[in-house]
Amino acid sequence: MFIPEEYLEEIKARVDIVELISQYVELRPSGRNFRALCPFHEERTPSFTVSPEKGIFYCFGCGAGGNIFTFVMRMERLTFPEAVAFLAERCGVELPSAFRGASSSLRERERLFRLLESANRYYRECLEVGKSEEACRAREYLVKKRGLGEGVREVFSLGFSPSLGKELITRLLGEGFSGQEILRVGLGVVTKRGELLDRFRGRITFALHDAQGRIIGFAGRVLGEGEPKYINSADTPLFTKGRHLYGLFATRDAIVRQRFAILVEGYMDCLTLFEYGVKNCVASMGTALTREQAGLLRRYTERVVLCYDADQAGQQATARGMAVLYERGLAVDIVTLPLSYDPDSFLRENGKEAFLELLGKAQPFFEYALELLLKNCGYTSLESKARVIRGMAPFIEATKDPVERALRVRFLAERVGVDEVLVERVLGREDFGVPGGALPRGIPEPGWVQAEKMLLRACFDDATLRGRIVEVIDRDHFQKPEHQRIFQAIMHLSSKEAFTLSDLVDVFQGEEGIQALIGEIASREEFACASREDLVEDLIRQVKLSSLEQKIRSLREELRRSDDPEGWRRYHALVQEREKLRRTTT
Repeated sequence: MFIPEEYLEEIKARVDIVELISQYVELRPSGRNFRALCPFHEERTPSFTVSPEKGIFYCFGCGAGGNIFTFVMRMERLTFPEAVAFLAERCGVELPSAFRGASSSLRERERLFRLLESANRYYRECLEVGKSEEACRAREYLVKKRGLGEGVREVFSLGFSPSLGKELITRLLGEGFSGQEILRVGLGVVTKRGELLDRFRGRITFALHDAQGRIIGFAGRVLGEGEPKYINSADTPLFTKGRHLYGLFATRDAIVRQRFAILVEGYMDCLTLFEYGVKNCVASMGTALTREQAGLLRRYTERVVLCYDADQAGQQATARGMAVLYERGLAVDIVTLPLSYDPDSFLRENGKEAFLELLGKAQPFFEYALELLLKNCGYTSLESKARVIRGMAPFIEATKDPVERALRVRFLAERVGVDEVLVERVLGREDFGVPGGALPRGIPEPGWVQAEKMLLRACFDDATLRGRIVEVIDRDHFQKPEHQRIFQAIMHLSSKEAFTLSDLVDVFQGEEGIQALIGEIASREEFACASREDLVEDLIRQVKLSSLEQKIRSLREELRRSDDPEGWRRYHALVQEREKLRRTTT
C-alpha cells in the first residue's frame, strides 16, 4: 500500500540506524562507519557495515543492504508496512488511521506480546504475593532452596501458575483476549472434555525473552516430583525453539564488556550464575545447542566458555555444542566441573570464588576434544592412534592461522606419540570435510561494470556532480538493467531539495537485490574517489564509450543476418561517434 513520504522521512529522522542495529549486533567503530559480524549469514571476519551519515547498512559478505526499514523487515520477518508501523511505534510517529488499519498482522503480533505480558504479571503476582500453600512452597523453593533473591526473580520474570489452571484463563478472557489467542501463544491446552486450561498449571514459570527483552513464551518446572520436570512453550508465531538463548536480553551487555559468554544448559544454572554476580551467561534452554543459537551468540562475542553438567549426558552435550560453536567461528573453552555437579549446585555449595577458579582453568576446545578422543579410543595401538589423528584432523584443517595450525599439529603428534611429519601427511592426503572452509574467490567485475557503479557512487555522494551527470548521461547509457533503474530513480529524486541514500532505498521497497546493490555501491571504499571532478568526467566518457561499443556489437550481429542499408548507415554513424569519443578520451 502507499505510505505518504512525509511519514517515512519523519521516522528516518527520529530513528538512529546505529542505535537500532546495535540492539541486534555488536557494532564497533571503523572510521566514519561501524562494523559487525553480519546477522544474515555465517562469517568469522566482520563484513557488515553501517553508515550513520548515509543511513544505510551493507554486508560485503552476503550482499544484504538497505536502510532502517529493510533491516527491521529482515530481522523481525515483517512486511514493509509492518516494518514502518514497528518503527513508527518505537519513535513516536503517529501514522494515518487508514494505514494503521492496513497493518493488521503487525497489530495482531503486538496483541500477542501484550497477552504474554499480561500472563507474566499474573504469574509474578501468584509467586510474590500469593497466599495459597502451593504459592508459599514455590517461593520457598526459589528463595531458600535455590537462593534466588528478589532482584533476579524480577529481572527474569519468575512466576508461579496455580495447579487449578483456570484463574489465568479467566483473567485473560476478561481482558478481552480470545481462547484462540491463548492457544496461539502456547499458554493454553484443551482437555478431553473441551476445557481450556493453563498449560503451566502447578509449575514455577520462567518467562522466555527475545534478545530485545520482549516475552515470547514460557517454560515451567514442576513443583515437587513429577515428569516431565520441565516443559516449554510449543512453537508459536513469536517463539521458535532453538532460535533463542535464555537470559541473553539481561546479560548481553555483560557479555560484550567481558568479551566472552558462559554457556550453560538449564534455566537454574543461568539464574544462579547471575545471582552470584557472574552476569555474562546464557542458557541453551536444556536442549541441544543449535546453529541458530550459536549464530545469535556470535553477534555479541567471539569467545564462549561451555559449562555443562559433569555427568555423561553433559559430556556428550559439550562435545556436540563445541562442534556447533566452532563451526560458527567462535573460540571455545570448556570448564570441567567435578563429577555429580552442575553449575547451579557447584556455585551454591562452593561459592563464586571457587567457580571463578574453575573458569580460569577452562581448557581450550582442541585440548578437550583430544583428551575426549584419547579417553574413548586410547592410543596404544596403531589403529587407535589413526582414529585419534583422523578425529582431530577437521579441527586442524579449519585452523587458518599458520602458527596456530603448526602448534596444534605438534601438540597432537606429541600427545599421540607419532612424528609431526606423519600427521602432516595424513592431513595432506585426505579430505576431512572441514566446516566453514574458504569459498572460491569471486570473478572480477568487468571494467565497464565498475565504471557504471562508480558513476552512480558520484551521484550518491555529491549533489553538484550529480547535476552534471544527469545533464550528460541518459538512462540507456547504463548497460546493466539494475543500474539503469537506480539512475532513473536518481533522476527522479534529484528534483527534491534534500536527497539521501535512504530515500533511494525506499524507492525499491520489496526488491532486496537492488537495495543491496545500492548499499554495496555506497559502501565500497575503492569507490570513495568517485566524487573527484576529473575522475567523474573520465567515468562519463567510459560509460558512454562502453555503451557505444555494446550497441555496435549488437548491430553488427544483426547486419550479419540481414544486409539492411539503413542498418549499415546507423552502424557507420555509431562507429564515427565512437572514434570521436575515443579521440576526446585520448
